[in-house]
Amino acid sequence: MTSGKGGRGRSGRPTVHTVAKAAGVGVGTVSRVLNNHPSVRGETRERVLAIIEDLNYRPTPQARRPLPSEHPLIGVMVADLYSVWQSRIIRGVETALAGQDYGLMAFALGSPQRAAQVAQPGHPSALAQGLLLCDDAAYRSWTGQERSQPTVRLGAVTEDLDYVAIDNRYGGLIAGEYAATLPGEIVGVWLRGQLKERQATRKGFVEGVESAGRQVIQHIEVEPQDHLHRVAAELLDRLPDRATVMTHGDDLALALITEAQLRGLPVGDDLKVIGYGDHSQAALVGLTTVHQPLEEMATRSTELLLDRIQERHEGAPPREQQFQLLTPRLALRGTA
Repeated sequence: MTSGKGGRGRSGRPTVHTVAKAAGVGVGTVSRVLNNHPSVRGETRERVLAIIEDLNYRPTPQARRPLPSEHPLIGVMVADLYSVWQSRIIRGVETALAGQDYGLMAFALGSPQRAAQVAQPGHPSALAQGLLLCDDAAYRSWTGQERSQPTVRLGAVTEDLDYVAIDNRYGGLIAGEYAATLPGEIVGVWLRGQLKERQATRKGFVEGVESAGRQVIQHIEVEPQDHLHRVAAELLDRLPDRATVMTHGDDLALALITEAQLRGLPVGDDLKVIGYGDHSQAALVGLTTVHQPLEEMATRSTELLLDRIQERHEGAPPREQQFQLLTPRLALRGTA
């Protein structure tokens, strides 16, 4: 994660910006530590307090000053409010806001037209002190808009906004390396026209398989709107007798397992299935999958946004772009 510039005040004494730079955090985090706010992680709190002691920093009343709004709000832009992915994101945001004075406004966009409407300056989302963009349509709609709020992109790498994302290429890589250790032919199933982040998953998967001297014998692309169980049935008809199948997401992997069970095919023997995401039902059915730390991503994005809001409130000089790339892990269970 990059860090901005800080320094000492005109008197030569350390400032809140000096502490923030030395600790590798934002001014808002330092302020929350000074106010003994429960939202700061223990390790971060200890690091900031150690820097404060080392620098002999004495906070000014301004450094402890809360935000001026009586009921400050965070706006979260998501594709919908019903999917497992989005619910995990909201849960992570709420974790970061626990004990804070902030309220949460969630906007379900659903379409590029809706995203463009929400992005207009007169929309109620303009009342939020800061925004989290969790949807590709939201990000495209916000590009070029004259919105003054601090904004953080969640789940994707950008050049113009702070962001927290998951290293999906690495997620695909570890899945591919593991698939290469299993018997049978290796098949990848991907969404047609999938987002850049999921394209990275496919690329990493191929790299992992080929690094072990194996090949993905077939890449099957499916349409995003296709019915999952119909796709699963068609896949089973096309697979070789012994196969390890990597799916673009857990939803399809779970549908594939269900369809195989209906046909009396034991999953984990000749048919092995690997998912992606770690759906809430994945552990229940024993699905081997790549765990995406979605809640952590949302929590860290919110903490970064709160830092940006506090920095603006304190009149801190702008810092360079901040970003974090989180590492997924392989969750080994019974299906592969």
